[in-house]
Amino acid sequence: MPKIITTIMDQMIAHAKREAPYECCGILAGYVALAGVAPLAGAGDIATEIYEMTNISSDDPRIADLKIPKDRKIRYMMDPDEQFQVMRNMRERNVAMLGIYHSHPHSEAYPSTTDIRLAFYPNVFYLIISLAEDTPSVRAFFIVDQKITEEKIERIENASD
Repeated sequence: MPKIITTIMDQMIAHAKREAPYECCGILAGYVALAGVAPLAGAGDIATEIYEMTNISSDDPRIADLKIPKDRKIRYMMDPDEQFQVMRNMRERNVAMLGIYHSHPHSEAYPSTTDIRLAFYPNVFYLIISLAEDTPSVRAFFIVDQKITEEKIERIENASD
């Protein structure tokens, strides 16, 4: 079950609203509790950090081979250079990627066929923020071998809860 600090959830929704009508995207990170080892800073497997990423243009030659829709209103692709920097930052800070989020400004919070095809990380949850209704909704999924499993999100008030 994905555990996310409430302020991180609020930041994701705010990011989605700022980027609308285009899809936003980002990475969630936190400390991972290892079996028999107490988690750092009182947080284990809780998304405590957010990295807002740039949804790049499909004209970018770095992603030409992925055959994704051109319209950023219906797809996202993280800037590879930013993603590399975030991964390096997470490694230096000893935190792990726990989730990837993006928005659906005009449709429900459910993985599209492109989302499923490009779900490269089987050990992270994928969060989708829908802005299709007046009140944004956020849903979480694990996507493994193109199979979707919805997970309930547990909101945590702070990392020590």
